[in-house]
Amino acid sequence: MNDPTTTLPFAITQAPLLFGPGDALMGMLTLPARPARSGTACLMFNMGANHRVGPRRINVKLAHVLAARGVSSLRFDLGGIGDSEALATSPDLQMRAVHSLKAAMDAAERTLGARQFVIVGMCSGVEQAMSAALVDRRVVALSLFDGFAFPELRARLERNLRRALAAPAHPSFPGKARRWLQRRFSRSHSTTPMPGFFAERRAPEANAIWFGAALQRLAERNVAMQLLYSGSLHVCDRGRDQLGAFARKPFAQGLQYEFLGEVDHTVCTERGQQLFLRSVGDWVAERCLAGGIERRSQASSPAPAAPEPAMTTWAAL
Repeated sequence: MNDPTTTLPFAITQAPLLFGPGDALMGMLTLPARPARSGTACLMFNMGANHRVGPRRINVKLAHVLAARGVSSLRFDLGGIGDSEALATSPDLQMRAVHSLKAAMDAAERTLGARQFVIVGMCSGVEQAMSAALVDRRVVALSLFDGFAFPELRARLERNLRRALAAPAHPSFPGKARRWLQRRFSRSHSTTPMPGFFAERRAPEANAIWFGAALQRLAERNVAMQLLYSGSLHVCDRGRDQLGAFARKPFAQGLQYEFLGEVDHTVCTERGQQLFLRSVGDWVAERCLAGGIERRSQASSPAPAAPEPAMTTWAAL
């Protein structure tokens, strides 16, 4: 039998990993030749229903960037997506994702010796990463790309105007216009959302309530947060536009916010990938490496571990 472990030319090792209940979950470890002695690792997972490699293999590339800096990572498929089997842990989709993330932390703790984690969440993964951080104190940092956005009136008007002026010249405009008309006026066209990761179950107001409460709780617990927004969804940005009223809240002042106007939602272009990898790679590596320095400085007087809170649900917030 061939050794499944793959060694890359620049001394980075990759190894598949089965973990979770009944080894139902599938992931890939990326290990640097000389791991930093920080005890902090990075987790990456699906963007929607995409495979764990991420759009345009961006998770693979990010794992290599981090490994070159001494940071180990685990990229994996949530239960029921890609190569992972569904976990019969909860009827709620969001909670099943949280259980997968907690299982990934358990596995990384066993295999890497990591006791703290930075999670990279993209698109629908933003809510899942935040939900996991709310219930598991091992999560010390979150890098969140194109998640919740609440632009206020000026930002929405400017965005809509720019889109209206640019749309007729875009090659996809005729097809999108036809599909919009079908959804709007055709009786035969179903408006029922498909079940799964893409069903919109809550009103924007409910999303805002949850996001604000979650952001405040994470900030109070000193979870470092990086919020990134692409140019394809939001077009323009001035003064943290995508956070809307939350940008003025005290708990939002400490997070890192960045609008990446040259990056599209699925990081298609080479330039967009470079910008994404530079921003996320620098930030995640700093969080992972700083964790080790901070813990070593406190080793003479370790604080007792806080008890893990009960599973947080939307109703609780």
